[in-house]
Amino acid sequence: MMFFDANVQIGTPMNGALEYASTTEALLREMDRNGVAKALVRDVNLTSAGAVYANNATVQWLAADTRERLAGAWSFLPSCTHELPDGKEFFTAMKANRIKALIPDPAGHRWIPDRLSIGKFMDEAAERRIPVMIGVHTLGSWEAVYAFLKEFPRNRYICMTHGLYWGTDRYFRPLLENYPGFHLEISTYWVPEGVTDLVNEYGAERVLYGSGYPGFMFGGMMLSLKHSDIGGEAKRLIAGANLQRLLDEVEL
Repeated sequence: MMFFDANVQIGTPMNGALEYASTTEALLREMDRNGVAKALVRDVNLTSAGAVYANNATVQWLAADTRERLAGAWSFLPSCTHELPDGKEFFTAMKANRIKALIPDPAGHRWIPDRLSIGKFMDEAAERRIPVMIGVHTLGSWEAVYAFLKEFPRNRYICMTHGLYWGTDRYFRPLLENYPGFHLEISTYWVPEGVTDLVNEYGAERVLYGSGYPGFMFGGMMLSLKHSDIGGEAKRLIAGANLQRLLDEVEL
């Protein structure tokens, strides 16, 4: 199986938290040690340092990856504050810098995630099939996640870091049932045979391997997936093929 990690952060945390990979080279070595071929990455200081800093840092992380094993995620802001390039210029810059996903952080960056603030941007992201990485930690609550998807139902989503306890299924299963573009990253889905049950209920095509690195290690959900009671093709899709397809379908 080719493992393509959907949830990786890189850099030195500004708050002094324990670091694991503070350079691109260090991250790639850790990926090699664990058998991870590729990763979708963002800067670890996205919330604390802001979108402009984190996006620029992500460009630098990717520039050091000469074999192009990493793809990047950029944050975005309401265009009315003119802090980031607008419209076509933003998407052109994404293409030039191997950025394949978006990650809004309204809870951390102080803006309201609705159509008034970002409607035109989200509509264009939907047309371009760009995955939008969401979670309770960035949107603030499950109620906010539900409201966001109701506001922007046409977009593609990667829901990550959704909880380390049984019962989160009651939050995300309605989203799997009602939004075809909703994909679940499993770094914090620590439920015995949980992956098996998800595949049996919804199929494997919208489930994505992720580690949550550096908060968690690469091998945790890798082990869970390898030992799940599902077929080899389902494991291959979840391990990396689903994310590879998502990113290949992005039109920038």
